[in-house]
Amino acid sequence: MNKYKRLLLLTGVSLMMLNTGCSNITLTKNQKVEQAFEKHLSIYPVKNLEDFYDMEGFRDEEFEKNDKGTWVVSSYFSEKASKKEPLISRGLVLFINRNNKKVKGNYIVDKITPDLKGNQSVEYPVEMKNNKIIPIGNMPREIKEQIENYRFLVQDESIGDLSKLKRIKERYNEEMPLYTQTYELAKNNNINKWVQNKYSIDEKKAELYIEKSGELKGSSIGYLNFEISYNPRYKNHKYYSESVQYQPSKELD
Repeated sequence: MNKYKRLLLLTGVSLMMLNTGCSNITLTKNQKVEQAFEKHLSIYPVKNLEDFYDMEGFRDEEFEKNDKGTWVVSSYFSEKASKKEPLISRGLVLFINRNNKKVKGNYIVDKITPDLKGNQSVEYPVEMKNNKIIPIGNMPREIKEQIENYRFLVQDESIGDLSKLKRIKERYNEEMPLYTQTYELAKNNNINKWVQNKYSIDEKKAELYIEKSGELKGSSIGYLNFEISYNPRYKNHKYYSESVQYQPSKELD
């Protein structure tokens, strides 16, 4: 566990030096955004989800003095077979409370139809014990198996050095503030291969889209999430999305 704390600390110190002029390197806006993204994503991987109990993220005035915070880990996979077919999403959100060392959450299945009239959303409650995600109550066998076999990318892979990826585009709005960057992922990229294997996608290139709201230096009010997309501009669109956030527990009660 100490290695994660050291990694977060060292990353934060490095960014502080760069942002306060302690380095001779002048960073471009793109580099500053990339480094802010990498700081947030530097915890990947966390093999054991219960390790989040001992990890502390960025704290600000939104946290009460005695609040150890809650990690919110969520992901989902969405696919749309054609323009006329509904968008089907399946995913899991976990609330990992560091105060009571308990985990609650939901497995969520969404169906969004083109006319929006047939939209459906079903939530199945879950908990976590001994690093295993456990379904609660009655539910279809298929759903129960999907929950028991669920894994987050954060458990298995490192995001890596973003500067080594081919950046396709970027968009910044510092008034909101909102920062986004899109990269190309080769078909043999480690996180691309992870999604391909998990969701039975043919080997192909993908796009990595990262979005962050709030100040670059960090804020519990903001968020950062990323998507790995396949055929994003075509009718048979598929994408995987994941987010790991550190939030005040009072906001989640």
